[in-house]
Amino acid sequence: MLIPELILASDATRIGQDARQLAKQAKRGELVRIRRGAYIRAAYWAELNERQRHGLQAAALVNTTNTAPLFNLQTAALLWGLGVVGVPRSLCTVTGDPRGGRSKHGIRRSLGPLDTGVTQLGGFKVTDKVRTTVELAAALNFAEALALVDSSRRNQRWGDAFTADDWNKDKAWGPPAPVDELVEAVSALTSVSRQRRAQSILDLSSEKPESVGESMSRAQMILLNFPMPSLQGSFTLGNGRTARTDFWWPELGLVGEFDGHGKYLRHELRGNQTIQQAIMAEKARENGLRALGLTVVRWDWSEMMNPRAFARILNDGGLRSLRAA
Repeated sequence: MLIPELILASDATRIGQDARQLAKQAKRGELVRIRRGAYIRAAYWAELNERQRHGLQAAALVNTTNTAPLFNLQTAALLWGLGVVGVPRSLCTVTGDPRGGRSKHGIRRSLGPLDTGVTQLGGFKVTDKVRTTVELAAALNFAEALALVDSSRRNQRWGDAFTADDWNKDKAWGPPAPVDELVEAVSALTSVSRQRRAQSILDLSSEKPESVGESMSRAQMILLNFPMPSLQGSFTLGNGRTARTDFWWPELGLVGEFDGHGKYLRHELRGNQTIQQAIMAEKARENGLRALGLTVVRWDWSEMMNPRAFARILNDGGLRSLRAA
């Protein structure tokens, strides 16, 4: 696969140049060696986030091995654009060797089939969306698994072309994973305990949450035993505009909003608004909801990840844990 930013030692040798010069440039800090035989300009590397770096590391592996690797688990999920929390330290790949499973040289190998649940995404060979979703649902902690499955079920698509830079997308490529296919894949898991774990996540999943933060928030509500809200409520404000909310408890007139900073910082979510305009528009929207007699509570990522802080915010809105009832 062609990734223009990658500088391969094999290319230098092919055109008669000394590949050892690349190592010298890396030693001087001009290049970054991301795999044996694969480099990238240091200035470009410094501009990338962790997801994009992981994608380029995967591309470097594809370009420096004779046998195309099959990516799975978190690496495949990141490639699909699914809601993965964090970035794995190693590239996740499948091996058909029963002696496999050991990790070395930045590659994590796990035993699995090489010919079922496999597809091509751009220049990458990956486990398909259904297999990736179910295998992670059986392996991740509850909140991260729910976020992953929610994102796999969402009906979102960025387009048909794919490059390594697209690992930074928050929306999944291709159509959503059909629930019946997910159920079938769960039943095919070899361990009964893994089947039960994955099925429980699938039963609680929904296509409605629009971000990892929203899914993780709902997972925390479940773990803290709070009443479950309606998702993506819709209200007509006094100015005639429609406001959609992340969470809504109709019996309390309570609205909950996950306050992800991305909607203020990312241009595609702000449209043509400046950051200040986006913040002011959000404040006006919240005031419009309050004018309808609704109570609005908000939380950010750090508050949501702190069970005590998150419970306090929900309590302040009038919500009580069923555990305490």
